[in-house]
Amino acid sequence: MLKVAIPGFEPMQFEHLVLDFNGTIAFDGSIIDGVEPALSMLSQLLTIHILSADTNQNVTQEVAHLPVTTRVVNSAYQQQEKLEYVEALGSENVCAIGNGNVDIDMLQRAELGIAILGPEGLTPKALAAADVLMPNIVYALESLVNSSRLKATLRT
Repeated sequence: MLKVAIPGFEPMQFEHLVLDFNGTIAFDGSIIDGVEPALSMLSQLLTIHILSADTNQNVTQEVAHLPVTTRVVNSAYQQQEKLEYVEALGSENVCAIGNGNVDIDMLQRAELGIAILGPEGLTPKALAAADVLMPNIVYALESLVNSSRLKATLRT
């Protein structure tokens, strides 16, 4: 479990981290440098879930050595499936990270939604659904451990 206290908010307690794959932790189907050690560190505190439509048909191979649960979602219904997955985990215990239109609902529903402005871009609708924007995935993952970064951005 990971606890984050931000002035002006109820204390947050996360059990799950839900991540989009392409555009969030991967670029063109390959995991972005720095993601693997961050996920290994966070896996000691959280259960990590990767949701993907598997555009490049390689998500399972790319994450096989990581301490994560992977789910390939139906590309026609991925936004709905991602939302239902977060809800099934208990959205009040979930931090979700994504960048695309298919991530909007999960970002909005999760207790903490983080949008990533990565090399594949960020849809404005995902940005509007998120609680915070991070310039890249490594900073986002590190901010969960070094929560003073989140405090500085989100406190009221």
